[in-house]
Amino acid sequence: MGLFRSQISSFSKWGKGHDETLGQLRIRQEQLLDEFPGPAFILAADLAVLHFNTPAEHLVSSLEVQHDSGFAEALQKGYSEKGPAHQTATFEVVGAETEIYDLTFLPLEEVRGNVLVTARNVTLQRNLTNALIASRQLFKDLVTCTAEFVWETDEKGRFRYVSPRGAIGYRAAELDGIAAKGLILGHSEDTDGTAENPFYTTSPISDQIVWLRDKSKALACMSVTSIPVFDDAGIHTGNRGAGRDITEEMAQQTHLDRLASQEEMLAAVVDAMRTEVDPKKLFQIAGEGACDALNSTRIWIARKNTGGVLEVAFNSATEDQIEDQLFKWFAEREKKGGGEYELSTLDWDDWRVFLSPIFSKNKIDGVVAVVRRKEAIEIEKDEAHLLHLLSDHLGVALIQIKAREELVKLSRTDELSGLLNRRAFHEDVSKRVAHGKRSKKPNALFYIDLDNFKPVNDRFGHEKGDDVLKGVSQLLKENSRVGDLVSRLGGDEFAMWLEDIPPHEAIEKAEELQVYCKTMSEKLEVTDPCLSFSIGIAGATGQKDESLERLLADADAAMYVVKAKGKGTYSIAGDVATSDNDGNKEAGK
Repeated sequence: MGLFRSQISSFSKWGKGHDETLGQLRIRQEQLLDEFPGPAFILAADLAVLHFNTPAEHLVSSLEVQHDSGFAEALQKGYSEKGPAHQTATFEVVGAETEIYDLTFLPLEEVRGNVLVTARNVTLQRNLTNALIASRQLFKDLVTCTAEFVWETDEKGRFRYVSPRGAIGYRAAELDGIAAKGLILGHSEDTDGTAENPFYTTSPISDQIVWLRDKSKALACMSVTSIPVFDDAGIHTGNRGAGRDITEEMAQQTHLDRLASQEEMLAAVVDAMRTEVDPKKLFQIAGEGACDALNSTRIWIARKNTGGVLEVAFNSATEDQIEDQLFKWFAEREKKGGGEYELSTLDWDDWRVFLSPIFSKNKIDGVVAVVRRKEAIEIEKDEAHLLHLLSDHLGVALIQIKAREELVKLSRTDELSGLLNRRAFHEDVSKRVAHGKRSKKPNALFYIDLDNFKPVNDRFGHEKGDDVLKGVSQLLKENSRVGDLVSRLGGDEFAMWLEDIPPHEAIEKAEELQVYCKTMSEKLEVTDPCLSFSIGIAGATGQKDESLERLLADADAAMYVVKAKGKGTYSIAGDVATSDNDGNKEAGK
């Protein structure tokens, strides 16, 4: 306005005309108003507009139409201040949006009572300002109402803004200023800065699943969307984003997935019970299904076999030391008796074991064990229920398995002696011979004939003869080792397969059997003649052409060598000498 003041102050040099006008001053005045870049006009004491420029034409025209408008009121207030003044006026435009002007009033000293008024259209600026205020209020209202966690981090990854609701149990004030990565599971404020942190990342992310620790240190799951913020120099200055707590959703989904997995596992077990003949495959299906359904890597299942001995049916990553504790637990639980189901817990070192007993016919018949580290989460209600159902199904399966195994056992067992029959012995020893070819370990086959058995039947009858055969069977069984096979081939002929035994120990075993046979004969009061064994021994050394048929033929031939020499001793196939009852060597053919 300095331009106006200097120019207006020179009006006096023009003087007034005879009609009390400004004369040349009027010309100069109009020129100055026209040169002003915005609306400008001169206002008299009666609020009459003396002169105005073209941009002010529509403002001046409105005064002639609307004497009581907001614009006229603003002129009245500005003029009444009798000095430099400012007013804001609204200007109603017919058929268009209302315009807003900033008015500046400058008194003209040379012409008393007149005021120079300049106007600046600030409609756009005010609209933008109002829109910004409204948008900020809208953002504030939305953030306040939303259930989401809205946040901003600074250049060090610390929260510098958190929505009023806070998150994961923290109030907004508690999160302000702390390092965001300290909340992330597996992170801390000391964690390497390169570790993945969705709250401070140079790349945008959308709906990333993040596991956090809430204020109570419990697990919380959040879906995070984040955008990085950079300054004018391209330097990363933090992130802005929102997070949604989906802990309950994840828990629900996990629960549904677990139920589906459990349903699938139980269906597979039931199907296997109907169709699977091999118990090993049935327990393999049950064990692997339990691993998936319980999300566990250590599952252990044991069952009592037809001999009443607990044996491992399935084992997934369970250490030997833990297995020993499980056997001890089962022995104690079996002594306790009772068929009432109860999920038990066993703590050992760093491990916690959850034991689900398997009952069949109201007696404990096995166990399913889930092994977890002590610091892991406790077994949940639905997991415990699954174990109960699995144990129930396996209990039913065991009844079927044992019935099937009993039938197999009967088909493979000699009814009188309880030993393997000829067919079963041939099947099992054939496998041992094949294995011996791979292992190259020495094995031995005994072909045993009970000497002087016929007189027992003739003198005492067949009932006594059966007692003798049972006694011989028990003797051979008691003098066999784990892994050895004993069979009654028929009549008074028996066979033994001695696993992993060198020739000299095989001879010692044959000599021991002779001594035990004599003792048994005396106990059964079978004398004159006394019972004894004629034993033919064939050594299995793993030769390529070795077969069960050849070994049996060799052992049988060696046994007949003993028979020909007087019974009661042994002969080794391929050897040139035999031994009598006193251990003396004789020529053998």
